[in-house]
Amino acid sequence: MKYTLIFLLFFSLANKIIAQQENAVTKVFIVRHAEKEPGKDPVLTPAGIIRAGDLLRALKDEGVQKIYVSQYRRTQMTADSMRIQLGIDTVQYAADTLCDNLVNTIMEHRDFGKTILIVAHSNTIPHIIRKLGVTDFPRGDLPDAEFDNLFLITYKKEKAKLKQTKYGAPAAASAPMKALQ
Repeated sequence: MKYTLIFLLFFSLANKIIAQQENAVTKVFIVRHAEKEPGKDPVLTPAGIIRAGDLLRALKDEGVQKIYVSQYRRTQMTADSMRIQLGIDTVQYAADTLCDNLVNTIMEHRDFGKTILIVAHSNTIPHIIRKLGVTDFPRGDLPDAEFDNLFLITYKKEKAKLKQTKYGAPAAASAPMKALQ
């Protein structure tokens, strides 16, 4: 909670300064890595490779300026199509269950007022969303077989707003989309 408040204060101040200078809007897209093979640090399955292409098609016109991926190959491979095709810088963060490393990495890179993509994991996405200011997002991991969620957090008047959509082919066990505002 302490880190969330510090982040929100810092993020709010930085966002205000940038917005005044450039009239910029901060947008954060968050996805889970695509379908993966079994194992400790697996690569994507053929369906996962297709989903990575679907992610590129879904976000190619959104103005993504930077991509954040964890140290695991599945997140990096999910972002590869966008990174290569659109020439977007990728920043690696060490995945942790509190998501402090990711938040600190975003702050270090001063990506306020930009559009970024975070490729994360089923057990970290809910934490990331809450750390970025959507405090009422449900606790618990995303379902293991769900790979098609696309979350967007935008900041208006220093308040985080969440929108959830789907992208690509429906995941095998994807839950119905909830209307989140």
